[in-house]
Amino acid sequence: MQGAIRLAESNHKYIESVESLRGVAALMILFYHLAELVKIPLPSSLGFISTHFGLGVPLFYTISGFALAYGYADRLDRPAQIKRFYIRRLFRIAPLFYTMLCLWLLASWVVWHRTFSFLTIVLNMSFLFGLVPGQHESIVWAGWSIGIEMLYYLIFPVIVVLIPNLWAALGAFVMACLLSTEVFRTLSASGLGSYAYMNLGTHLPFFMGGVAALRLWQAMRFARMTGLGWGLLVASGLLAFIVANSDYLYSMLVSVGLERGIWAVVFAMLLLSACHARNPVLVSGPLRNLGKLSFSLYLLHPMIMAALIKLDFRIWITQLTDVTMVNFLIAAFFAIGLVWMFSSLSFRFVEAPGIELGKRLTQRFQESER
Repeated sequence: MQGAIRLAESNHKYIESVESLRGVAALMILFYHLAELVKIPLPSSLGFISTHFGLGVPLFYTISGFALAYGYADRLDRPAQIKRFYIRRLFRIAPLFYTMLCLWLLASWVVWHRTFSFLTIVLNMSFLFGLVPGQHESIVWAGWSIGIEMLYYLIFPVIVVLIPNLWAALGAFVMACLLSTEVFRTLSASGLGSYAYMNLGTHLPFFMGGVAALRLWQAMRFARMTGLGWGLLVASGLLAFIVANSDYLYSMLVSVGLERGIWAVVFAMLLLSACHARNPVLVSGPLRNLGKLSFSLYLLHPMIMAALIKLDFRIWITQLTDVTMVNFLIAAFFAIGLVWMFSSLSFRFVEAPGIELGKRLTQRFQESER
């Protein structure tokens, strides 16, 4: 990548809009589960929530691919740095995941009179459940995606060595799309059910799309081009609209195995638009806060959804008015407020202390090497 600057040499401040996109992804998943799990009726004009807001998880993966590359690519060139990377990542994820694991074990025993084998618990505690069909969905509801994320962390130091520039990143993205297609088809034909979708190989294009977006921005010397940013935002929206509304195009993409690749392109364009142009919506206080709380929002919301189901929340909501749109909006605001409140608490008392502990451990590790 001739002329591109190394990330370690860049003084560019991290773009707040990119972090806010995590909040957008969390909201997409919350709305999706409100409709699909709690069964709150959707007005016909919001039918896309059921059909496409599940893409919030792949959006998370694309952001993760970008953010990890931004934070660590060109920096993981020594064993000590790789060790520090693993420590920071573990203490970013494990404290909240283990907390939710304990809560789900308790809830499963008390509410559903269900227990889990020692092997299942060990796989969850080691984050290796994503490698075992039948165990891949995790004890923690929605935890399957965390298993995939942790496996990506495991191989990330190798990825950044193999993808040092833009052309390598583009090649890796194409290869990831081909691999994703073969993995999904092979596992589907093997009768492994949801594991065909819930595995790292199938979702690799999203991570690689994020890495490619970062390498492209790096090749542009971290420029800020407002016109390009807004153009990319419009282009990503148009492409998403066309793919989502053209049955013929989507069927063609599925037939050649590129449906995940095209969504990865959409998300990569969205990320780059946030890098180039300051979007007033994304830098607003609420979305920035949602971005900060997004991990708690993601892991806590299924338990809150389960509680709403037990409390017949759907029946209460549908009796409010005869207008489906009004009922759904009331349900959405109530659910967001409830999840936001508990997520703020979990971030303050679980996530933040875990992040700080990880920082202290890496600092001690670094001092011990001097």
